[in-house]
Amino acid sequence: MKTIISCALILLVAFTTDAQVRRRGAQAREGKVSGQTVDASQVPESVKSAFAATGATATRWEKHEAKGKKTIVRYVAVYTQDGMRGRARFREDGTAMSSSKYMKAEQLPVAIKSAAEAKAQGQKVMGGEEIKTKKGETYYRVFSRGGGSRTVSVFDANGQPVTKDKMPDDLNESEGEDEGDGN
Repeated sequence: MKTIISCALILLVAFTTDAQVRRRGAQAREGKVSGQTVDASQVPESVKSAFAATGATATRWEKHEAKGKKTIVRYVAVYTQDGMRGRARFREDGTAMSSSKYMKAEQLPVAIKSAAEAKAQGQKVMGGEEIKTKKGETYYRVFSRGGGSRTVSVFDANGQPVTKDKMPDDLNESEGEDEGDGN
């Protein structure tokens, strides 16, 4: 039985990773999104200064470009603070766009974890992400698994479910980071 479960998990990871790679590859081929790790010396002082005000220390910097009618550049500081991995996103001028902190299930606020358990019905809450938008609003994206399926739920700071049509654009931003167990 353990062998079957192990094989199923390996296949799940392989298919998930393959889908993520294909999606990112398609976006890159279309010229829509590109991102790369950059040295701190390549990050504008305005961005480094804005990030320094958070009190965290960047372990890595990324530069992301979205091309359309005009190219939009943003810098992402990847950091670890208080045992949680996080990402803070900035415009070139240092304006904060959004931030994310990845949490294990036990690190989620009680109201959020309870709401996720009620919504996921029988699935195990694996972890989540606290997202602060450019407007200062806080949301939680929670990942649950069980019975061969995976559920992603979004809640406001009070534990109320947020439907797709009510989600701020900040919640749809992703740089391709892995999601799931909080760390």
